[in-house]
Amino acid sequence: MSTAATDAAVASQRGALERLALAHGPLERRTALLALLVSPFNEPQQHAWERACVGVALAERIGVDVALLAPATRLPVFEALLDRSRPAPLAEKRDLLEHARRVLAAAGGVRPLDRLRWLVMRHRLGEAPLSAPAAGSELPASTVPALSVFAAFLARIVPLAQADGGIGAEGWAWHERMLAPWATQDANEARRRGVPHAEDLLPALRMLQAQSWMLRPVLLRALVDALEPPGVEGLDAQACDALRLVATLLDAPLPPTLAERYVETGWTHDAVS
Repeated sequence: MSTAATDAAVASQRGALERLALAHGPLERRTALLALLVSPFNEPQQHAWERACVGVALAERIGVDVALLAPATRLPVFEALLDRSRPAPLAEKRDLLEHARRVLAAAGGVRPLDRLRWLVMRHRLGEAPLSAPAAGSELPASTVPALSVFAAFLARIVPLAQADGGIGAEGWAWHERMLAPWATQDANEARRRGVPHAEDLLPALRMLQAQSWMLRPVLLRALVDALEPPGVEGLDAQACDALRLVATLLDAPLPPTLAERYVETGWTHDAVS
């Protein structure tokens, strides 16, 4: 891309961010959040978004602005809009989640990355944890199978997504390296069991979320450290998004190498209107 074209793209994104920052109303926020859930070139999801936005005056403009966002900016915008929606009335948040479910399922199946986005929406909108965090800095042996299931789910995306939704050789190797500090017989049987079922994901995540505030960043760091050189720098946008979404789900800070892959919005989290 030429310097002029790059400068034009940067200017276009800057304008889009400035306009999206003004999306304070519930319909505008919902429109933008749903647009951010639509996968590129996915016509069923696009049609579902259009149906959800009927009657929203600025829907077309918002859709264009979302399309102008670079991959490194989309997830920070998504998170910022969710944070702005967190204080909203419960009915409004339920409406947002119901429309999000319809958009994500419009293509007849939910991709692993979309499932993480859905979980992050619920988490960031204020879904209460099921139990108080545990104490201690050591992962209990009883939690290792849950870590194995969760890491196996992520291995469908990290370090490289598979076209068939399965886990490739690179994914299993990453999974094995990540689990090495806590290796047990149960965890080592993950490959034999294969790709975890979708219904196993949430219970596994809940067990990890119940770990102490000291341990959850350690688990996230282990996911990143298990990557082969050049580490995060060698990942595509999907894999980076998956790891960032996991950071949100575990309430853990982003490792610097992962944070460097993103352009934060700089928005303040204003109260909803």
